[in-house]
Amino acid sequence: DAVSDAACGQTVKVHSASEKHERCPNKCPFYAQNRNDADFCTFACVKESECTKMNPATQIGDMALGVCRSCAVDGCHVCDTSVTHDACLKCQAGYYLKEDGLCYFKYGGKWVDVVKGIIAAIVALLVLWLIEWGFRGTSNEIGLNHGLKQRENTKLKMKKDASGERQQFPITTNLLREQVAGPGTTLHFNFQLFLMIWAVFVALVWMFFAHFVNGKLWILGTRSFGTPRSNCILVFWGYETQQSLMWTKVAFLWIVYLGSFLMCTAYGISQLRTFQSVDFQHKTMKDFVAMVVGLPAVQGTKDVEEDLKTTIEGFSGVQVVGVSVAWDFKEHEEAVQEAVKEDIEEAELRYRKNCGQMACTDAPELNIVSKFNYKLEQAIFGLAPEEKAEDVEASPEAPGSHPIDEILLSLHTSPRAFVVFQTQEARDEAVEKVGDGFDYEGATGIKLECFEAEPDTVQWQNFGHSTVAEKAMRLVVGFGVIFLACFFWAVVFYSPYAYYVMTFNYENGRQPGFIVGFAFSMIVVVGNAIMYEVCAQISDRVGFRFKDEREACYMVLYTIACMFNVGLDFVTTYFTAEKVMEGLGFRTYFGVPLQEVTEFTAKFETYGMQRSLAENTYGYAFPSTYLIPFLIEPFPAIIGPLLVGRLIVRTHPELQGKDAEEWMAMAPMEMGRYADLLLNAILGILIFYFPGGYTWMLFLGMTASHVWIYAFDHFRVLRSIPACTFAAFDIEWWCEACLAPIMGIIAACLAFKSNCEPGMYCLTGPHLIGVCCCAWLLHTVVHTLCLIHVVPKFGKRPPAEDPAAHETFSSLAHRLPCSWFTANPIWCLRSKHTYSHFPPCSYYQLGKENLMRVNEKIGCFFEEGAKDGSPTARTRPPQKAATCSMPGPPSARRQVGSETSPNATPRW
Repeated sequence: DAVSDAACGQTVKVHSASEKHERCPNKCPFYAQNRNDADFCTFACVKESECTKMNPATQIGDMALGVCRSCAVDGCHVCDTSVTHDACLKCQAGYYLKEDGLCYFKYGGKWVDVVKGIIAAIVALLVLWLIEWGFRGTSNEIGLNHGLKQRENTKLKMKKDASGERQQFPITTNLLREQVAGPGTTLHFNFQLFLMIWAVFVALVWMFFAHFVNGKLWILGTRSFGTPRSNCILVFWGYETQQSLMWTKVAFLWIVYLGSFLMCTAYGISQLRTFQSVDFQHKTMKDFVAMVVGLPAVQGTKDVEEDLKTTIEGFSGVQVVGVSVAWDFKEHEEAVQEAVKEDIEEAELRYRKNCGQMACTDAPELNIVSKFNYKLEQAIFGLAPEEKAEDVEASPEAPGSHPIDEILLSLHTSPRAFVVFQTQEARDEAVEKVGDGFDYEGATGIKLECFEAEPDTVQWQNFGHSTVAEKAMRLVVGFGVIFLACFFWAVVFYSPYAYYVMTFNYENGRQPGFIVGFAFSMIVVVGNAIMYEVCAQISDRVGFRFKDEREACYMVLYTIACMFNVGLDFVTTYFTAEKVMEGLGFRTYFGVPLQEVTEFTAKFETYGMQRSLAENTYGYAFPSTYLIPFLIEPFPAIIGPLLVGRLIVRTHPELQGKDAEEWMAMAPMEMGRYADLLLNAILGILIFYFPGGYTWMLFLGMTASHVWIYAFDHFRVLRSIPACTFAAFDIEWWCEACLAPIMGIIAACLAFKSNCEPGMYCLTGPHLIGVCCCAWLLHTVVHTLCLIHVVPKFGKRPPAEDPAAHETFSSLAHRLPCSWFTANPIWCLRSKHTYSHFPPCSYYQLGKENLMRVNEKIGCFFEEGAKDGSPTARTRPPQKAATCSMPGPPSARRQVGSETSPNATPRW
């Protein structure tokens, strides 16, 4: 480092061109800030004995830093200036002073050591337990293989091939174009790609200015704080550089703002056309169904399905395949689920018994330690098996003897039902002929409407309890819960961190260590995880009838909740930075102490605050929000549950059938990733308010993080989620709607940075904030109107000839197990218990397609392994119960087709 040529004791004022790393000569090796003159940022080279003459608060000569400084004692409030070593005179609240001059945490002591010992002992016992568990021999190979097989069966698969089998999609499948889980999934991956392209665009624009205009743009706002002398140089250099290059920031914001707006518009058009193209090229279950709206409440004692079918056929003159009524069974949801589960388990038990797959569920022979752990595991995880009937060939029950029978007869219809037609043309003709409505059971004006949903997205339990007023009230309560969750996170997790960083001694460039930074990242992760779970529970309880509506609500709620977290953190960050800057004696470029700047906008624009807030924003975004949560995600989402499930099932033979399946099940896919990525975009845009040296680094970091997220989601969708469908455009539309206020932040920032530029307005305080808010609001309104009125004008027109005209409901239902009949739990139960169909309508449960049977008379066409058009794919004759390919009915049952039988209630 260069050595100062100033004489010892000579006061020199630094400026933007001063050498930051210049040192004093050896005979007077310490820089001391001269507090005896009226000027600011003046320093002199002195000996240690002369430090207090320049500044009474800096009595220690630090050879490593080359400055006179105050004491560096954690938790110190007032330093002891009578000594030339680190010693405190008065500690901060929560600390106490000892004779060695150091401050110690008041609430520590022996109890902390006791707690540490207890935690260490618990951890040691857990490790020993896991080691013993891991080395324990396999005692449930059948249950483990069954659970793993079911796990494979539930994964996303293609439609039946020529052999009648459904294979998994190749890992190289292009999810940007290929339909694997409905068009909604394709749109989701296109959104991920769009954000990566946008992030690269922003980074390249800033890098262009830095390379071709001024190289200082690479580092503006990134130079670290240090000693008082280097801080003065930093403020002078930063302010002058920022002001001289402000035109580049404004030009950058104009380019990014206009480019982002145009990109969002083009993206919206592209997504709409992609969705429409998929819809035109493929026929799905939604193309053969119309929804009845306005149905009166009819009791389950009547044959509602057949009566409604006959009524619609008579009114429209169009043949109907069948009617799947949405029943109001919310109060009996648990009993319905249990009855469906019981039927499936009974059929599967017979299937496995016929195939010789019955397993011994007796506890294995274990030593005393393993036996203790075995019992402990049963108690902790609730592994005691439920008693199940073993005699699956028992004689048939008398009609009405099953508890669900009475419930089915007591139910009432909701105002909605689903009418299935053989072709799309027939559906459209019926909807047109019904027109203003038809009459049924005394109700008039019952409508028949088309809608966008697939049968496996219907949440049947929510029909009848989902009026607009009820859902609005639940959302209001949900926002209250979100507020309480944010408050809990702030008090329990964030406040200790905020207290520490606000009381840390930042003098002479000291910074909290790695542990504090890592703790901050984990606090952000925990906050997002809390919001994730809270918003998921609220979305489930609102009562949406379709999963796509639930996912759209969840995405919006999660985005808002995370913004609460971000807002709270940035408010705390601002006040922390303000306190630190004032404590370090920072001044404005013109020498005004920071504590004397009373106006928010003026203080916000000082270079010291700008630089501090830029660093905090960058640290909050990358890697804390952008990367770390998603690097961790594979472990709790995939790896951890799989390893734990395998370990539990492998060593516990009491876990068979459904129990083994549940422990080996995969986490379902949900669309919270939209909110994750929208939050990332918001954090990236916030960096625009500060000096731009972090801009290119942050957006390249965003791009790299999103590449990892895309790769992980690609693998997860194809190999590690249960099959699902996202059929509607709702989620994507709301995502695009959320982009409007997010991109509006760029407009607000442009208004802020344009202030006092040549030819522009020059405002301060509330007036400047008002202009920024107006810019944000104006963009949000224009963007939203563009999304509503402009984007749809560029949609695709239907092709002149329908490329899927040959597709009918029956041909599609041959290949897909989930239909409007098999997905409806009440219809499946009524088919068996009320109407005594044989075979009854098989309830569709993912991975249990091998239990489904054909009965075309009631709209059931699917059978696993049956080729399209083969005899097996049509109505089958009864099979013997001994076959392993398909569980046959007990010999006591008789086929009744779609007729009702007063003398038998088959249980297959």
